[in-house]
Amino acid sequence: MKLLPVFLFLGLSYYFLDRLFYTWLPRNYIFDPVTLNQICNSVIAKHNSSDAIVDVSSLLVDIRTELASHYGPEYINEYVEEEWVFNNAGGAMGQMIILHASVSEYLIFFGTAVGTEGHTGVHFADDYFTIIHGEQTAALPFAVEPEVYTPGTTHHLPKGYAKQYSMPSGSFALELAQGWIPCMLPFGFLDTFSSTLDIYTLYRTVYLTGRDMIKNLVHNHKF
Repeated sequence: MKLLPVFLFLGLSYYFLDRLFYTWLPRNYIFDPVTLNQICNSVIAKHNSSDAIVDVSSLLVDIRTELASHYGPEYINEYVEEEWVFNNAGGAMGQMIILHASVSEYLIFFGTAVGTEGHTGVHFADDYFTIIHGEQTAALPFAVEPEVYTPGTTHHLPKGYAKQYSMPSGSFALELAQGWIPCMLPFGFLDTFSSTLDIYTLYRTVYLTGRDMIKNLVHNHKF
């Protein structure tokens, strides 16, 4: 009986946050996944129009430039190579750089130079994963064939769902998450304490995420 108030509090908190997820929270969104897909496809097409091998770094920089042009540079961070950090979550290891972070949204480049596989996590947010280079495969627990996402396609993982996923070496994507972003952070941090012990990467991730959330809340008045 002593735990009843705790369960009651948790239940009411979830109900309240879930209602806001569908009503109030979307009013704060800046980004549209369809528009992001169109921007990515436009830049990908320009890079694929030449016979030269695609320069992934230039591809990422050009997409960031187009995002800043469309949404405004106040909402899209500069592309600073030193701000790439490792990301260990769900048994997978990759690299990411934060383009935008707020309480209700984040926009990042995520990828892997060497390849990775793991669990997507179960999140209080919708996740839109647009492949820029390489590919991603994913599967629900009952699947006998993988979903395959190639450059220009977007993998939508709805709130509350989980999949196994993999990305071969040299694969990169633009990832948009919309929902209660702070609820996603423990998934991205726990592997530090259970396996990697990479405290420096944890510090850098917390610093870069917090810096952008505060900037967007205080200066851009975006929740």
